[in-house]
Amino acid sequence: MDYVIASIIATDEILFHDAQETIKAIGGAGIYALTGIKCWTDQVLAVTGVGADFDERNGDWFRQNHLSMEGLIVKGEKTPHTLIHYFEDGERKEKSMYGSEHFRNMEVTAQELAPYFQTAKGIYIFKNSSADFWEEILRNKANSRTKVLWEIANDATQLDNLEFVKRIAEQMEVFSINLSESKKLLGTEDLSEIIEAYQSWKTKMVFLRRGSKGAIMIGSGQAVEVPAAPMGEVIDPTGGGNSSSGAVLYGFCEDYSLEDCGRMGSLASAVCLSQYGVPDRVPRLSLI
Repeated sequence: MDYVIASIIATDEILFHDAQETIKAIGGAGIYALTGIKCWTDQVLAVTGVGADFDERNGDWFRQNHLSMEGLIVKGEKTPHTLIHYFEDGERKEKSMYGSEHFRNMEVTAQELAPYFQTAKGIYIFKNSSADFWEEILRNKANSRTKVLWEIANDATQLDNLEFVKRIAEQMEVFSINLSESKKLLGTEDLSEIIEAYQSWKTKMVFLRRGSKGAIMIGSGQAVEVPAAPMGEVIDPTGGGNSSSGAVLYGFCEDYSLEDCGRMGSLASAVCLSQYGVPDRVPRLSLI
């Protein structure tokens, strides 16, 4: 496969601040990033740990979207199950229903990803700043032409972690981070200072996500502002960043411009925000 998604696929159980009951849907960063690339190409594979119950729970979605499950690695009885609680101010809290250790054990390892660095055009990785993981990824990448997008996990975006994050991000082709995470990581509230900081990095593209305000695509000495795609009501905000990041990786690997990469991310995100979870059948998108 040309594109590989290295992130958890789970059952998401979503509780909105004004709701009495939760809504269950296939989720996890991996399924949204997978959908973001699937909007543009069929050449995409999820590589992650799952439970023995995965096919019963989620296999039909993969089959009806003609997606391979060959990259899924059975690592236990249960597929990850996450409770996502949205608060009135838009913030959210996530809890693994089987515990944090179960969740960590399901994450794909750098060793499991190693073979894909010989075949894939691009790999999407959603991860914190685990030093052992990234050092092995760098070794895998050293003799590979595969391009990597790192979407940083929120718990790694701390000012005292900046030096490590910058060192790893500069060895990836694309770095994806949202604005609130950037404020924590860089220690500033000023957007112009944030843009200037990322422009000083050696990373070829920084995808600075701003939710309903769109994104700023930073690279090659430029900072291109891309608006969010026009759409109706946002039904479920979960996964917007993951899906847009997947699409941006595809655009980068296929040599689209900064602006078009941002547009592709915006369109893919809109697809995922228009219902609970991901669409039953992922549509094919076009920039035209």
